[in-house]
Amino acid sequence: MLLFRFFFYTALFSISTLAVLPDYSALPPIVSLSDLINHAAAFFVLYVLYTLSYRHSVQRMTFSLIGYGIGIEVVQAFLPTRFSSVEDLIADCTGILVGFSVTKLIYPFMGQIRLKKS
Repeated sequence: MLLFRFFFYTALFSISTLAVLPDYSALPPIVSLSDLINHAAAFFVLYVLYTLSYRHSVQRMTFSLIGYGIGIEVVQAFLPTRFSSVEDLIADCTGILVGFSVTKLIYPFMGQIRLKKS
């Protein structure tokens, strides 16, 4: 679980950094492909890593990540070169929903991973 926590916090730090960069368009094309796809992908990854890292309830993980997404949008609302949008929050929730669905499909395998890493 410790390795998954390292990946979770690394992803969280990276996403937070990307969220406050002043010139998002200056990033490489693979990163600036689509803001909504990036949001969904980021929250998908965060949800899966959160699930692998902690034994928290689905509600706690979901509300924590939604709160994090709202926090990002609030910060971006105060940055002169960034903007806040409801569409980004919807994309965040979509990523969480897909992450939830995928983890439910592969949960038996995730249990084995957790046991081996504990």
